[in-house]
Amino acid sequence: MNMSHGRGATSFDAEAFLNAYRDSFVQGSAVIASFYAEPCVTARMGQVRINPSRSDTTALFAEVDKQYRARGFTHADYELLDARDLGGNSALATARWAYKSADGQVIWRTTFTYNLYRSVEGWRILLQTMHDD
Repeated sequence: MNMSHGRGATSFDAEAFLNAYRDSFVQGSAVIASFYAEPCVTARMGQVRINPSRSDTTALFAEVDKQYRARGFTHADYELLDARDLGGNSALATARWAYKSADGQVIWRTTFTYNLYRSVEGWRILLQTMHDD
């Protein structure tokens, strides 16, 4: 895995955050949604969506999970990670994910950039942007 860090001093640990985020995808949409701020914005496959509440984000990821599982997804790993500090309470992380089947075969790859902010609840994703390949 390639990883780089930008300037600045935050306590953002991109690897720990993305490992926990990755693991949430086997725990269901409510757990996935807990990694997001309210409100948050998702930009995926040409569509920008504002998710004003946790229930909106949970509903989005219930649909994403359904679509992923229909394609044979069981788990994912990030292959590349670039993380940058943007100040005391903000960070940017870009990850190239490999989505895999139960036998470990890569089904597809996608890159996402996450704009994160640290609040009293911890680090949360404010904006998720899917890189349309």
